[in-house]
This record gives sequence, C-alpha cells and structure tokens, in this order.
Amino acid sequence: MVKKRPRSTAHRARPRRRLIAFVDADFAKGGRVVRHQLTKGPESWLIDRVGIVWARADDGTYTVVSDELLDGPDVAERTLTALAAADLVVGHGFLQADLRAMAMIIRIPEALLDRCIDTLVVLHEARGGRWATGLNLDDLAWHTLRTRRAKHGNGRFDFTRARGDFDPRDDARLHARLWQHLRTQGTFTTSARTTDRTPVTTSLDAATLDRLSGRELLGAAEWNRRRLTTGTVHAVGNGDPAAACLAAAALTTFDADLTPLRDCAEQLGGIASPPSDAALLAAFQLLGPGANLKAREALDAGHFARSTERLAAYTRALWKVLHPDVHRRWRSVEPLYDPERREMDFTAQQNAEAEERQMYQDCAAAAERVHHAFRSRRTL
Repeated sequence: MVKKRPRSTAHRARPRRRLIAFVDADFAKGGRVVRHQLTKGPESWLIDRVGIVWARADDGTYTVVSDELLDGPDVAERTLTALAAADLVVGHGFLQADLRAMAMIIRIPEALLDRCIDTLVVLHEARGGRWATGLNLDDLAWHTLRTRRAKHGNGRFDFTRARGDFDPRDDARLHARLWQHLRTQGTFTTSARTTDRTPVTTSLDAATLDRLSGRELLGAAEWNRRRLTTGTVHAVGNGDPAAACLAAAALTTFDADLTPLRDCAEQLGGIASPPSDAALLAAFQLLGPGANLKAREALDAGHFARSTERLAAYTRALWKVLHPDVHRRWRSVEPLYDPERREMDFTAQQNAEAEERQMYQDCAAAAERVHHAFRSRRTL
C-alpha cells in the first residue's frame, strides 16, 4: 500500500486586509466664489455632515463592511474619534478641503494626517497642471468610471428634502470606486481644459501608484507647511494667502481664552449641556472670511466682547450651530395652496419668519448682557 505524502503545513500568507475609511464631508457654507471675497478656501467653510464608508482592502480588492453618517454641533470631534480606528483614510479633496475646514475648529492629530490619501491632490500633482480643471468628482466619475454622482438620481440613499441635498455616504462610496480603479488600472480619464472638454486619458507612474496605495504619504508636516505658507495643499498653483492667514489665526485661537464665547452660550440659554470648544469656534465659520479673521484676532487680543455688533453676529452664528435642525426648518418652509380659498396660504412661512425675528432679538439681548458684564469687569 502506497502511503500518501503528508500535506505540508506551510502555506502562503494571506495578504493583510487593512481597514479603510472613505470619507466625504458636506459643508454648511462656502464653495462659491463671489466678487470681493477675501478667500474661497475651505478655511472659511463649516463642516456640516460627514459620511464614512468602512471597507477591508488588500492589494487588489476591497469589500465594503459598513457605513455611518455623522452630524450635529460636535461632528468634527466625532469624526476624528471614528477615524482613529482606520488604517488608511481616503477621500477626494479630504486633505485639500475637508481637513482644512475641520482644522479651523479643532486640532487635527498628526497620527491621522500620516494615514491620509487625497485622490484629488495625487491626481493634480500627477498631471502637473497649474489648475485642477476636470478633476472634480463629477467629471472623474463620468469619464473614468462611466457613472453619475448621486445628485443625478442614482444614489443608494434618498434625497433629503428638508436639507435640499444628498447623503454624503453616496459620494464616499464613489470615492472608494475611484480609488480602486486608480490603484488597479493605473489610469484616469477627464477633460484637461475648461475651453476644450475633450476627454484625455492619463497614465499614472510608479511614484503616484505608491501614493495611492499608502506606501508613500504626504504626511502631517508637509500638509501643515503647505496650508500655512501657500494656503493650499496642491503642490502646483498660485496659492491663497488669505486662507493661509486664517489657518495661522486658528492655531493661536486654540490657546486663547474662550470665556467670552462661553458667556455668549450661557446667555443664550436653552442648551442642555455646555457646548464644546469646537462648537464654540465653529460659529466663527459662519461670520464670513473677513469677520472670521477679525473676530479671531480680537479674541486673541482679549477684547472680543468690546464690540456689541461683533457679539451679536457671533451669538446669532452660535445659535445656528447649536440648533441646525430648527434653522433648516425655517429655510425649508414654503407657502401652501389652499384649495377652498383658492389662494396661497403664507401662515407657516410667516410663523417661521416670526420665530427667526424673535431669535435675532434674543441673540441681540444676550450680546448686550455679555458686553455689559465685560464693561463692568473693566471698571472694577
């Protein structure tokens, strides 16, 4: 009887499947360039919602395992807490936009920055162009993946009518598909010029593929250097000096005395618990780029409460940050048609406007109390 050869216990090691977080953020403000605007950079935006799609990935494949949607006044803190578990964080514009806006209200851990891949920055540098024309997610999704974004009606999650926008998890899933195509196919197709929309296919070199796979990353030191000096994370471009000034002002604000901001929150009332420092600083992002910079400078100098106009503007912004659902409800109210009277009924809209006017009055009164307390302390 022929004995069978014993099977070898040695086996090929399975490739390690890393936990990847694909991230997309929605902003409550920002993005559109207007005349005489101080800056169009993310330093003047406010993080509103964050969608995270979790996946397990090796060198060739990836598998989506779960997703989550984060919102509320503490969205920045919750996002950083969630991403601490990821081996790699991937997004389209994550380093260029999302983290720059988040860094205005909370410190970004260097350990997180050392694990981030921004496909927008990678493709912009790979193409070597001066502008990022054609590298937006709409063009890349259509020309490279031959699919449309969720705003064209093919998303997994429903359109949120009360908000007037789509779920960011749809774009996060699109980020995952784009990242997988780039690292496995090594090419992308999009238009190279605004005047000429003819699609052009670009091949990625070995160095770019290393950046996409996570073997070579931008890193915390380089990310901070670029945004604080040129005001952009793109290696090629004119930069944005005003955005760099705002980023530098945010760093000093973290060490400033936030007592005037806490006094405004306390005078507002109607808050279950004291807001976090990130929520207090988030209100600055709703003031506009110029007022944002001046308010941070006044806070650093210790005379933030000297101006009642500045206090009133900040208090209104803080109320919107702490009560986002109420503010969206006011914005979404529309007149209804009354079939019996055969005319439009503006009652709901008028009630919303009356509530908003009362909010402005309450904020102005709270600002006056904070200003009076500040002057009383100065005279003692």
